[in-house]
Amino acid sequence: MKLFKRIAIAFLALFVLALLGAYYKLRTSGQPQIDGSMQLPGLTAPVTVTRDDLGIPYIFAANTPDLIRAQGFVTAQNRLLQMELFRATWRGELAQTFGPDALPSDIRMRVLGIRRNGEAHAARLDAESRALLQYYVDGMNAYVGAHASDHPIEFALAGLAPRAWAVADLVALVHFVHYTHATNFKAEVIAQELIDKLGLERAREIFPLTLNPDWKTPPAASAASLSEPAQVAQLNLRWRELSIAPETLNHQGLGSNNWAVGPSRTASGKAMVSNDPHLDSRILPGTWHPVGLFTPDIQAVGAALPGMPGILVGRTKHVAFGVTNAYGDVQDLYVETLDPTDPGRYMEGGKGVPFRVVTEIIRVKDKAAPGGVREHALKIRFTKHGPIISDHAGLGPKGDKLLALRSTDAEVLAPRLGIEGLLGAPDAAAFDREVQKIDLMLFNFVFADDQGNIAHRASGAVPIRAGADGGFPRLPAKDGSDDWIGFIPKDRMPGMLNPPRAWVGTANNDTRGDAYPWYYTNYVSPDYRYRRIAQVLGQAQKMSVEDDWTLMQDSRNLQSEVLRPLIVAALKTVAEQRDLADMLEKWNGVDDAKSPAPLIYQALYREIARGTFADKLGEEVANDMLSTWYFWQQRFDQLLANPDSAWFDDVRTPDRKETLADVIRSAAPRARAQVEALQGKDPGQWKWGKAHTLRFVSPLRRSGAGQELLGGFTVQRSGSGETLQRGVYDFQKPYDALYTQSMQMVADLADPDKIEAILAGGVNERHFQPHQNDQAKLWAAGERRAWWFNPAQARAHARSTQLLSPR
Repeated sequence: MKLFKRIAIAFLALFVLALLGAYYKLRTSGQPQIDGSMQLPGLTAPVTVTRDDLGIPYIFAANTPDLIRAQGFVTAQNRLLQMELFRATWRGELAQTFGPDALPSDIRMRVLGIRRNGEAHAARLDAESRALLQYYVDGMNAYVGAHASDHPIEFALAGLAPRAWAVADLVALVHFVHYTHATNFKAEVIAQELIDKLGLERAREIFPLTLNPDWKTPPAASAASLSEPAQVAQLNLRWRELSIAPETLNHQGLGSNNWAVGPSRTASGKAMVSNDPHLDSRILPGTWHPVGLFTPDIQAVGAALPGMPGILVGRTKHVAFGVTNAYGDVQDLYVETLDPTDPGRYMEGGKGVPFRVVTEIIRVKDKAAPGGVREHALKIRFTKHGPIISDHAGLGPKGDKLLALRSTDAEVLAPRLGIEGLLGAPDAAAFDREVQKIDLMLFNFVFADDQGNIAHRASGAVPIRAGADGGFPRLPAKDGSDDWIGFIPKDRMPGMLNPPRAWVGTANNDTRGDAYPWYYTNYVSPDYRYRRIAQVLGQAQKMSVEDDWTLMQDSRNLQSEVLRPLIVAALKTVAEQRDLADMLEKWNGVDDAKSPAPLIYQALYREIARGTFADKLGEEVANDMLSTWYFWQQRFDQLLANPDSAWFDDVRTPDRKETLADVIRSAAPRARAQVEALQGKDPGQWKWGKAHTLRFVSPLRRSGAGQELLGGFTVQRSGSGETLQRGVYDFQKPYDALYTQSMQMVADLADPDKIEAILAGGVNERHFQPHQNDQAKLWAAGERRAWWFNPAQARAHARSTQLLSPR
């Protein structure tokens, strides 16, 4: 027995040694070189790259071309696999590596034409814009082509191989960002589903409601929008049957907060800018790549999108800035009619016109196919408005209707992207002029300069429409004319400069000013977060960086102030639910992870909304609408003001008229049962954070056992979709946080040394090294760190120094 025991111990020791050896190989192999010299062809002079204790690279170059080449090189060192996955996504090439499960995504991207539009746009760039992108591409390609031994070993594990990049790839990234910003067509689909179910007039009662608390004179709806039938009455449309589906309607919580405070309201006497973009950053190392950029003319630090030169959030020599999604409406769905005499044509101006047809071949990984890959042919038909996204049995009572998607990213192909001048703007006015050059990314820029000016400006080319607005699918003009008759002047896009209140801010809300003369969008965030910003900044004096950071962590839920008293009143008289009413009555309205009340409230909120709409819309349409949070939340608040509204009457009980109180009492048992299934029967033991968790994962292991070994971890989160500390969950699959603060930044222009920031992730995508998730852990703890703005401080805090040299 002793012999067998010794043999077992010996084998165990060998096994442990083998595991340690494998871990050491993974830990030490495929890590980027961050010390010593590396060659970067094309440089005109050597470039120095230092990295601090977070691994953030600070690039010191003699001129802008060398700076951008080095940025491309260093970004590829840290994020090459991530960029290749992004590129495969927007090119519709995921299925070649990941198999049939990725085919729907590829079909969607091919129909939308992100790659085609990017290539067409790249061909139209002027020399200056093309040169800037080429510098970045040259840096990336130098790393891809000449430093294979430095590439991540994760490529082999993912079954990918890096390829050379082109300017068109970077332009396509801008188009992809534009697509993620421009979600109005999804709201149009839901609006049409409501029209199909209820008829136009009844459907209008629950169409999106957009509010700006700053309005004294709200913009008027166009007469055409209220009177002209711009669409057919019935399409029998279903989201799941569109060729851009099955992309889900769920999770639409893409958003952010940003604000700037003028010198009269700050402790430092200089302006301050704060920003926390809300994205899905669960896949490590997160969305943003932090970087410092230094030349004799440029001094900047902040966060960049991998694949885009410069920074989108941060501080330059004279200006600090941050972004949120503006949700300008740059998409329309057109109801096209097939030519009754020829299915290869559609009707345009009273005559049949042939479809333009593009055939795309998608390669799909398939072990059963010869060579392990099969080809999927995709035929895409186009009208003059754009691709047909309902390419199946026709819509409408006669089956002769099709939906075409029109979007500015296929039409507005300007010679400049608009990002070229952001790093060099000498003041807020100049920065505003640069923002106005951006056509294809729909940001709310909030910015401030070192002279104390503060401002907001929405970017993007937003069409001016003849006839109805863009709230639901439209019929083409009968005479074949174009109903996009121009674009909102860039200097009239929503914005403000140095308002008397000494602060500006946005939270994906309606930012149009008083009596705004154009339709801008009908799909924005409810005003809860913006009102909370206004509550705090409107009273603030002597704001500090700590104050701004605290405001970003604020979890007060203003939406609950509308519904919570109604819930308490309705449930106080129900013995079985009185305990829930008592807990909500004592709740302070803060979505604290340690409290049971936010969980009770969110469960009831969902079930009350479902109980209001499901009987009238049916489960499928109700789920589509409720999954799209921004579509219904503000309107629902308005309905709550009339508890006897017909919307609360259950159409399945014609002999009885229900009120809001009845809906609440009916929802309570369902909500309780759901929470009990998650956390047991004792409400005193319930905790919001136990349900509202955020799970960071590796791109190589997104589910199942072993995620922690690859850097993944789970945190309990305060906040919700309605709070500044954001945590949007899927309405159909509550309550995991999906969209959260992807990074946080405060820039005090009085501080000569740094901005204070943190990422929900890390700098480097490579596994088994600390900078994959180190900032995510600090972020989860509510901490922040210095990102160095002063080049002397960046050098002083260097943990490594790399020299990039020309050949």
